[in-house]
Amino acid sequence: MRIRAFTIFFLLFLAVSSYGQEIDLPTDPLNGRIVFEEKKCIGCHAIGGYGGTAGPDLSREQYFGSVLELASIIWNHTPQMNRKFRQLRMDRPKLTENEMLDLLGFLYYLRYLGEPGSVANGKRLLDSKGCITCHSVAGQGGKVGPDFKTIQRYSAPLYMVQAMWNHGPAMQEQIKKGKTKYPILTGQDMVDVAAYLRQVSSADVEVRMSVGNPKKGRVLFEQKSCSNCHVGEGKRKRIESGLIKIDLKKGVTEVASAMWNHGQAMLQYMQQASIHWPRFQGNEMADIIAYIYFLGFEDHEGSDRRGGRVFGEKGCNSCHVKGGEGKGPDLASLKKLDSPVRMIQLMWNHAGDMEDLLITQNKRWPELSPEEMRDLYAYLRKMSKE
Repeated sequence: MRIRAFTIFFLLFLAVSSYGQEIDLPTDPLNGRIVFEEKKCIGCHAIGGYGGTAGPDLSREQYFGSVLELASIIWNHTPQMNRKFRQLRMDRPKLTENEMLDLLGFLYYLRYLGEPGSVANGKRLLDSKGCITCHSVAGQGGKVGPDFKTIQRYSAPLYMVQAMWNHGPAMQEQIKKGKTKYPILTGQDMVDVAAYLRQVSSADVEVRMSVGNPKKGRVLFEQKSCSNCHVGEGKRKRIESGLIKIDLKKGVTEVASAMWNHGQAMLQYMQQASIHWPRFQGNEMADIIAYIYFLGFEDHEGSDRRGGRVFGEKGCNSCHVKGGEGKGPDLASLKKLDSPVRMIQLMWNHAGDMEDLLITQNKRWPELSPEEMRDLYAYLRKMSKE
């Protein structure tokens, strides 16, 4: 599954959490890629080898972290980007809040799809993981499950994961009967097996699955009774046992493999609690996993008290003075500063003028850590409300 082949399918969805920063879900799945190209980001940054070389290939410099952590990286590289704009005689692009939301989500989403699979390793895994004791390939192997050669062609590992999940209880029963070991799979294992199955399938029908809509996944998380055992979003006091405490810095197949690897324990608990094993249809598995994945994009709440110190220590108050008497606008007068994306958008759009002013004053560019970004947003949001 190569990044380039899927760029037109990249979805921009940011999970909203009642305990963290307030970020809306975008509606058009193509906006992030469109913004990336229309604003000429691709003139300097490549995706999967396609694009400029002045900056790093963003599909190789893969990013993990929250929206304000990503904003911190972009902000700290502003002077280098401005120099490149001047060298290329390019105008610094301006972004609306929605465009900034889409762009940030697009950059975050690059890691989601994972790496291409190995057909040879997928073939080895079918044997080493015991799959071939129940399934066959062109008649060679077990007879309990279907022949992989005759089933529908897999276009994505997610379809395979959904099929495995739906047949989980039956597969576990067969594993017990055969006294074989439950197969533990990594995310890369999932990709490799799917790559091999695509290769050997002779089916004419190609089943496609989108890469997931976390907004729909949030709804499904409740409908499929996942919340009976797991806390996805909720009040901070409930988060200690929730998914948000898990290391979610993983690609789609790594999240899927974690679900599969815990299948035995989940089935045992569901049987004890009289909970039906949830089954997924269409694109539901992709949506659930997308929801889980995007929990990691949410920021925890910053401190407005510390943010006030950052505002002073970084020299922001030398230009942004209450009453509008400074060289920059009075930030307390900002309206609708109710999203970190809004703050990032304003900072980006004014970064060129801000750097020009700092150069005339012989001052250094104020770098901001992710924690300082969170605190600064908390401080500015409080100021705007007051």
